[in-house]
Amino acid sequence: MPAAFSAELSGRRVVDSRGDLLGTVVDLFIDDVSGTVLGLLLELDDGLDPKLLPWSTFGEHLVIPTDEVASIDEEIHLNR
Repeated sequence: MPAAFSAELSGRRVVDSRGDLLGTVVDLFIDDVSGTVLGLLLELDDGLDPKLLPWSTFGEHLVIPTDEVASIDEEIHLNR
């Protein structure tokens, strides 16, 4: 993932490889020792059941590991 500030990613839409909206970024998971971004924390779009998705949850939010990110432009695009 190229360098970006968390404020630039917060609120950005996240779409899967088909272009379907999964949700919006609410925060980042960062390793407090190395400073490495580990994942994106998403607020899911209405009607999506996180149990049917291949990623884990943290509270009511979905966690997308950074290795799932294919590209970032106006939206964040995932590999799958």
